Amino acid sequence: MSNDQLKVSEKFGFALTNLGNIPIMTLLNTYLLIFYTDVIGVDPAVVGGLFLVSRLLDGVSDPLIGFVIDRFPKTKIGKYKPVLILGVIICCLNYLLVWFSPFLFPAQKIIAISVSYILLGVTFDFMDIPLNSLIPVLTKDEDERNQLSSIKGISYTVGPAILNVAAPLAIAAFATPLNGYLLLIVGTVLVVLFFTIIGTLLVKERGTEAAYLTKPVKEKYTMKDALRVFKLRPVVSLFLAMLFITAATNIFNGSLLYYLHYIIQSPKLLSVASFAGMMGALAAGLLVPRLSQRYGKKRLYIMGLILLSLSMLVFLVIDHHTVVFVLCYCGVQFSLGLTNTLQYSISADNVDTIRNELDIEATALVASLTSLIMKFAMAVGGAVPGFVLSFTGYVANQSQTSTAEKGILLVTFVIPLLLYLVTIAVFSSGFKSKKIKNLPVQKRET
Repeated sequence: MSNDQLKVSEKFGFALTNLGNIPIMTLLNTYLLIFYTDVIGVDPAVVGGLFLVSRLLDGVSDPLIGFVIDRFPKTKIGKYKPVLILGVIICCLNYLLVWFSPFLFPAQKIIAISVSYILLGVTFDFMDIPLNSLIPVLTKDEDERNQLSSIKGISYTVGPAILNVAAPLAIAAFATPLNGYLLLIVGTVLVVLFFTIIGTLLVKERGTEAAYLTKPVKEKYTMKDALRVFKLRPVVSLFLAMLFITAATNIFNGSLLYYLHYIIQSPKLLSVASFAGMMGALAAGLLVPRLSQRYGKKRLYIMGLILLSLSMLVFLVIDHHTVVFVLCYCGVQFSLGLTNTLQYSISADNVDTIRNELDIEATALVASLTSLIMKFAMAVGGAVPGFVLSFTGYVANQSQTSTAEKGILLVTFVIPLLLYLVTIAVFSSGFKSKKIKNLPVQKRET
């Protein structure tokens, strides 16, 4: 094995690092809204507005942080690894405040929630952006990039599934939900710290070495150079597609517990569905390298979106049948396993496109813009359920009216379906351009 090829230990480390990134946002997306409404006692519309405003405010910092990270000096262990290790420590401390600051400052709980939630967006950047910068700098081999994207895609679908299996059981194991949340949050923070730090130390950065680059590029680019990225149609199209699909998925995840609790009346069903979904996501992640070779990354991405849309349609007509619900949820996770994995691989290709077309090294910039998109999508995903539930008359811990039940169905399935359809249209049209070509990535010699 040459020094340029990835070692098994590096792939393992990359998997650990990505698994360490998952619990923070997974628990926020799925449980924070219902934690604030049903445990803390905050009105859902207030929480929805808080999510929207907070995410929009902290999202402004993402490109600036990416710009700074790209200019970070290279150290003995790399450019992005030191930022990632420091970032995860700071982020975890902030994360604890997001959940438990209302108990530390009960008289000012809305202010405490707002401040800690806004700060989390900034501190999470220093963990998320360097992590999402790794694939382009770990290898330029096409097969290895597909393998890393597959590892990342599996991690980002299987990891949340494991949490969704364990979290309802952990919360239900205690007489009061608060004790369950305390165990869940503190336990996951310890996992995040251990996985991320150990995983980061196992990987090796190669992308900043002169021999790695196909052509000379500027590492210390200007903001004017950065703005030119938005002239590249394939790059912008992927950004928009990620915005819509992530918003749809966050809305679905943020509303699903309300559907299970108040309509199916079986919150623990999420554990069963998540286990089945984990199997589907794992299968998808393993199949992506082979399927992308056969159908192409872009076509396979669209196929995943179509399957997502069909799953939402079936959800709407199953008449709350639990077995069909589990099968449909498995279909959703399989589809997300395809699309999530492919997004990372296509994004790495877009870094090469920027190098080729603009002659700049903007790895962290692309990752930061991706983070900005994810935060905006999370803002929408957190705000829309809160607004719809409040508007349709949702009352916490009570039997819901017919109008409130329709609101739950609307926000859980109908709105995500519409956004998935928009994603298909945006992504399909964005890659019709023949003007931009990716740099040829290396194929491993056999």
